[in-house]
Amino acid sequence: MAGSASPALATQSCGGEVGWADTSFSGHVQAGEVFRHSAHSLAFVLEPTPHGWQVQMLDRHGAEMPVFAAPIRPVETNPLNIAGWHFRNLANSGPNTGDVNAPQHLRRFSFGLAAATALDANAPPGLSVSGLGEVQITDFTLTPPMPGERAAMTSLEFTACLVWQGGAERLDPIALADPGVAFENVVSGLIGCGLDTGIYKASDRMSKGREGGQNPYLQPDLDGDNIPDLVVPLTRRSDQAPGLAICLLGDETLILAGFDGRIGRHLEPVFFGRADYWAVHQGPVYQGADEGPPPDLIGDALIFGKEDTSSVLVYLNPALEVSSYWQGD
Repeated sequence: MAGSASPALATQSCGGEVGWADTSFSGHVQAGEVFRHSAHSLAFVLEPTPHGWQVQMLDRHGAEMPVFAAPIRPVETNPLNIAGWHFRNLANSGPNTGDVNAPQHLRRFSFGLAAATALDANAPPGLSVSGLGEVQITDFTLTPPMPGERAAMTSLEFTACLVWQGGAERLDPIALADPGVAFENVVSGLIGCGLDTGIYKASDRMSKGREGGQNPYLQPDLDGDNIPDLVVPLTRRSDQAPGLAICLLGDETLILAGFDGRIGRHLEPVFFGRADYWAVHQGPVYQGADEGPPPDLIGDALIFGKEDTSSVLVYLNPALEVSSYWQGD
C-alpha cells in the first residue's frame, strides 16, 4: 500500500438542519492510497481495491460501522465500490455509454443505525450514530484501454458530505452545555457549524428569565435567506464572559457575538448576562432616544430586554456583521 492521502480542508456546503451534525470536504487520492477524513465521533474512509476504492465508515474506536447503498447486488456495482471500469464501455475501449450498468459520479449511502435498519441487521453494541453520506466524483484517471480487461482508477478527485445524529456518547453534555440546553438538538448543531467547545460552553441562562421569554435557543432568519438560523447563548470558559453563537445554517457560517467588545454604538456584551427575556423580532424598528435612524434589517433580529428598561435589537448588517440598536418601547 502506497502511503496515506491527507484530506483537504473541509468546506461548509452541506447539512444545516438543527440537531444534525455535518461535515463537507474534498479530497484527492492516488491508486493504492487510503483516504481518511475524521469528524467528531466518526471517520470516512476510502479503502483501496484492485480497481479503485470502497467507501467505509468508522466509529470513534476505529471499528467499521454498517454502511448501505442500493442496490446491494451485484456487489461489484454497488455505489460503495468506486471502480475504474464503471466508467468504461464493455469492450474497455472508451467511455461508458450505457452498456455497463454501473453507478457513475454521484454515490449516496447511509451509515450507522440507518444502514443497519436498511440491511435488516443487528447494530453493533453501543452504536448510536445514524447518518447519510454523499460522494461526488469530480475527476479521475484510468488505466489505458485494453480489450478483455477491466479498467482500474489511478487517481480520484471528489467532494463529500456527511450528515448524522447521535454519537453523543463521545460528547459530554455536562462539559459542553448547561443542564437547560437541548443537548442533542443544539450542541450537535453548533459543533457541526464549527464551534470550538474547548473555548466556549452553551449556556441555558436565557431559559430562566421572564415568562414568555424563556428560550434556551432561537431560530431567526438573521441573514434573510429564508432558512432559519440557530442562535445560542454561550459562556467563554476562561473568564465566564457571556456572548452568543450565531450559526447561519444556509452556508454554515459561525459568528460569535459579545466576545470582542461593544456591539454597535451602545451595547456592552455584559448585558447578555443581565437580560431577562429574548425573542425573535420581525416587526418594525422604533426610533431610539439616543440612537440614529432605525436600521433597515436584512432579515429577522433578536430582541433582548430587562424589566423597566428599553429593549435592544441585535441584528446582522448587509456585511453579516453583528450590530445593535436600542429602540424606544
